[in-house]
Amino acid sequence: MVEGHPKTKTNPTWQATIRRVVRQYKIFEPLGKGVYKLLEEKPLKTHSQKFTEESEINHGIAQGMLVTLGKIYGYETYAPSHDQTIRDFQGKPLRDYVTVSDCTDIFRGPNLTKIREIDALWFDEDDYGLFPVYAFEVEETTRVKSGLDRLLKIPRRFTVRFYIISPTEKERSLFEQYENQTPFREYKDNFLFRFYKELEELYNSALIHNDHREQFGIVERGR
Repeated sequence: MVEGHPKTKTNPTWQATIRRVVRQYKIFEPLGKGVYKLLEEKPLKTHSQKFTEESEINHGIAQGMLVTLGKIYGYETYAPSHDQTIRDFQGKPLRDYVTVSDCTDIFRGPNLTKIREIDALWFDEDDYGLFPVYAFEVEETTRVKSGLDRLLKIPRRFTVRFYIISPTEKERSLFEQYENQTPFREYKDNFLFRFYKELEELYNSALIHNDHREQFGIVERGR
């Protein structure tokens, strides 16, 4: 269908571009032998959400909030493949909320394995494809440094805001300690710390605003 379009005459790699797109986006289901099926995109209706007293459940709640917020703001969203399977948000697996299934072509290089483990990524898109703009690590207790390390694996050529999302002052103290140490000190302006409570408030207020926006008739950014 694309072959013969005027743009293919000025883009000799148009076939590779198509292959990259169908690999990345979740709405394309691979059937084998280079054949993909375009799936119907079924919008999920989410509702207000609070964090609980259970650490493991809260991790999935935070990821669900983050990918939902990304979609509301018009970004493509990603979460690690194993998290998409084992973590739930509001009764559905996390994979039902993300839009990007594979980020390999975006982050090719020695750090790809660790980048794919970042808890949530938001992507924008230009003529060259997807690129990251926000990256989030949900960390509790002493794992703050591990989250910071993973965030710094994103190549420097991308301008990305890095977030650590955590529940208590203990994690914020660790964050403030590490951000003034090597190698994080050099990128201090890129890092932000936010509490679970702040994420919860943003998520719930964004849902209300999104409902009002839809009722008003303003379409979602990028759709």
